Amino acid sequence: TAEKQRRILSFFQFTSLSTKDKFGILVQRDPRLAGLGVLGRGVLFSCFHEEHLKEATQLYEVLIKCESFEEFLDLCHQAREYVNEGLYVYAVSVAILHRQDCRGVSLPPVQEVFPDKFVPLETLFTAFKEVRLHPEDEEIIVDIEKTGNIKDPEYNLAYYREDIGINAHHWHWHLVYPATWRPEVVHRIKDRKGELFFYMHQQMCARYDSERLSNGMPPMVPFHNFNEPMEGYSSHLSSSVNGMPYAFRPDGRILKDMREVSVQ
Repeated sequence: TAEKQRRILSFFQFTSLSTKDKFGILVQRDPRLAGLGVLGRGVLFSCFHEEHLKEATQLYEVLIKCESFEEFLDLCHQAREYVNEGLYVYAVSVAILHRQDCRGVSLPPVQEVFPDKFVPLETLFTAFKEVRLHPEDEEIIVDIEKTGNIKDPEYNLAYYREDIGINAHHWHWHLVYPATWRPEVVHRIKDRKGELFFYMHQQMCARYDSERLSNGMPPMVPFHNFNEPMEGYSSHLSSSVNGMPYAFRPDGRILKDMREVSVQ
């Protein structure tokens, strides 16, 4: 298991860069990977986007059905050369969690694979600068830059909404229970998936209400009126894949359909 763990971790290192080490069992691209690569590299992947998820499903189903661990490794290395970065991490992670020969292998924390999705740009820049100024073996602690406005009461809950562990858990849940899971293809049934989906999200909301009450704030109000103005928010996050910042939401924004834009 330790050897498998070491070999699998290499899939997630510098994911936004080209693979340097080739596993190389097959010289040419495997025909089972035909049709992949539609979502270009440098584009933000979302497991809630229908077209993105369709391509990711094709990849993780191929990887899960590999007959041997070595074959699985080879297809992973081939796919990394041209498949979208986020889509690749999602599909490979789903496959690892569901392959029998990967039992006991742990996925690296997603916040270490894509720290830009969890940590503001200002903090990452400070960390990169501090690393260059200190010896490699020296421990460096950098305070994270908080978002929000201290004049806004909702700022008091930023510690919960932006908690790295909670958001990483949400990502992991969608790896364990992919929305496009097909038992007839993978030959494994995800029993009571809808019930567990509701339960998990209900528990997160219940904990959020508890945090609100402990901070002297009222519980959440169900959002029913889509024409009601929303509060503003800026995550201060930027994508390391394409270097672009996530869009902010100004105060008073009304929910409406938009063109397919993830970062602008």
